[in-house]
Amino acid sequence: MSHRASDEVAHGGTGPVLLIVCAASFLTFLDVSVVNIAFPSISESFSATPESMLTWVVSGYSVTFAAGLAPAGRLADVIGRGRLFLLGLAAFVLTSLACAVAPTAELLIGARLLQGIAAAVVVPASIGLLLGAIEPAKRAGAIGTWTATNGLGAVLGPVLGGLLVDQFGWRAIFAINIPVGIALVAAAFRLIPQDRPAVRGPLPDAVGALCFATATGAIVAAVTRGQDWGWSSPLTTSLLLGGLALLLYSLLRARTHRSPAVDLQLWRVGLFARTSLASAIIGLALFAHMLMGPIFLATIWHYSVIKASFVLTIAAVAAMITSVIVGKIGTPDNAGRLSAVGALLFAGGAAVLGTNALTETERLWTVWAPAAAVIGFGIGLAFASLGICASAAIPEEKFAAGLGMNFTVRQVGGGLGIAILAAIVSANGVHLMDAVHELYRVEAVVLLLAAPLCLTLKPAKAIQQVPA
Repeated sequence: MSHRASDEVAHGGTGPVLLIVCAASFLTFLDVSVVNIAFPSISESFSATPESMLTWVVSGYSVTFAAGLAPAGRLADVIGRGRLFLLGLAAFVLTSLACAVAPTAELLIGARLLQGIAAAVVVPASIGLLLGAIEPAKRAGAIGTWTATNGLGAVLGPVLGGLLVDQFGWRAIFAINIPVGIALVAAAFRLIPQDRPAVRGPLPDAVGALCFATATGAIVAAVTRGQDWGWSSPLTTSLLLGGLALLLYSLLRARTHRSPAVDLQLWRVGLFARTSLASAIIGLALFAHMLMGPIFLATIWHYSVIKASFVLTIAAVAAMITSVIVGKIGTPDNAGRLSAVGALLFAGGAAVLGTNALTETERLWTVWAPAAAVIGFGIGLAFASLGICASAAIPEEKFAAGLGMNFTVRQVGGGLGIAILAAIVSANGVHLMDAVHELYRVEAVVLLLAAPLCLTLKPAKAIQQVPA
């Protein structure tokens, strides 16, 4: 174990660190999906607010979450991962409280945007803190556990959200974060040391960070909402073109700044670049599946919210199983092959759902459940393995920055997946079953293209020699 790692765990060992960071990250991914199920109830509470505006309660979190990941990861490495993790977690609790008590739709939307920023701080700081706190030989297991809990949070969101809304109303989905978050803040304050910075130097470029985050947020907003606004509408085109221009400026600024907001040196590592691209491609399929699944079950098979939510846990449980398995058997040398197998499994399950085997007649246990299980096995295998590949491509002192960038790219890929779903549904009009089949066929093709890329993910011996 490195000297830094021993310092990181001096207040309680790796077990408490693993538990705290996984629980905190679980909350942030839970809040990606928990609001989807509560949206009708929120709409009733703010009936005077146009639905087009109110949908920002759902999408705003994802937009600011994606926007903040890379700058927050870089900041965590510079000021200390433990310190920023604690600040981000406290901010997440406060913004959850603001959401729970928001008296107007405008304040709720604003609180959700801030909550997404807080989540973007927690996630890269948490995984950077975790990987820096344990020996390299044990990192695969930690990544498997961390990935499994994140996936569980994302898929359990609708289940927990449905139960809370049914019993206590929509405000409970935010209020539940408060006691859990306070307990985690207290535990983190006691057990996670205020570590010294992993990278010594001045604070990252604030202007560059703001430009990069704004650009990423604008692009994600455009691709996820473009179908609703119209792809040629002034708003969509302005966000896309403005976001791309601002992104280019922020990257050019990062090339010459003494302390850049984003670390472009990482993209010189072939393994990191290829892993991030693979994450984006598989993320595209994942986000599309996560959105289409509930739509299909509720609209075509007419499942209740609760029943549909429980059915969706099939894939979540399967993903947890393979994530943990990868944690046991995964290494930087075999993780690329494991991720390729995961992509192929995901593709196989999607291909089944893209055929006439999936019909308007309910076939839960003969078609949906087996396909969903295979998809889940593939998701867990792919993303846990990609996490190992990404960590192998990043020097220890840049864990948070590198993984924050990797997650940003994945979120952008996911936004493209949502845009593709919306375009396919719109093109098929009232024929939703045709749209379901077409979407899953597109997913299968995309994932088949990702598999060969995954096979190239093997670290070079000099992988850790990226300049600080």
